[in-house]
Amino acid sequence: MRKILLVLAACCLILGAQAYALEIHLKLGGGLGWFSPGDVNRALQDWVEWQKRQSTFKDTWTYVGGSEPQIQLGYGFEGELQFFITRRVAVSIGSGFLYSDLSAADTEVQIIKPQGLTLLIQPRILSAVPLIFSLYYHIPLTARFRAYAKAGAGFVWAKHVEREGSKKETSKNFNYSLEENASVSDTTYQAGLGLDFSLESSVRFFLEGSYRSMRLRGFSGDPGTGETATLYHFEEYTPDLDFWQAKNRLSVLPPAGETIRSVRETEVDFSGFSLILGVAIKF
Repeated sequence: MRKILLVLAACCLILGAQAYALEIHLKLGGGLGWFSPGDVNRALQDWVEWQKRQSTFKDTWTYVGGSEPQIQLGYGFEGELQFFITRRVAVSIGSGFLYSDLSAADTEVQIIKPQGLTLLIQPRILSAVPLIFSLYYHIPLTARFRAYAKAGAGFVWAKHVEREGSKKETSKNFNYSLEENASVSDTTYQAGLGLDFSLESSVRFFLEGSYRSMRLRGFSGDPGTGETATLYHFEEYTPDLDFWQAKNRLSVLPPAGETIRSVRETEVDFSGFSLILGVAIKF
């Protein structure tokens, strides 16, 4: 936080000294983001494996099949106000939205039970809203093209939503046995390279690749008791299946017991690469 404030103070001084050169650009873009939230994917993978083993253990159950999805891709949107203090140097403040989900259909597992075909699901939603302060440096390549590098830091607000439900094939709606919504705020860092093209004096199109560092812990939420709980990652043992199943659960106290191990706060890692295409408009 102290470093961010120092950078902003320095930018303000520069802006004051270079007020005559100030240009303001509105930068808007959208694209794809790649990341791998380990604790989230591990819990989903183990949930599918638990269903398979449970079906094998019970003589009257038959595992039909299902998908084994992993969260690897998200969608990103961002907007920035850039303040050019020289033709090459700019500072900016920007925000955006990173979103990824696995729907009910994405996580569906099918098991034949005595009462008929049963569908089980465990959908997930991950989202993050960053607020980033950045420094840009532009290098002209031709009359219309220029390359640039950027680096920034700021804050992020993120959510992790997990649900678990089941229904008979003939039923209309799922019955949800688990619905958890946890959130957190933390710091984030970003760096990137880009190329922009001037269509006219006030409009530029850009293509940008960037890397974000966004490893988040400390998620909290209400588990349904009216209390504030922490999102924990742990493994729970099922003796009949001889299987340690990874889970993410909200709990007021750290999970404990003979069948519980490897307890820690859940980490949702949004870190990864993004590819953004957009437009910058000069005021």
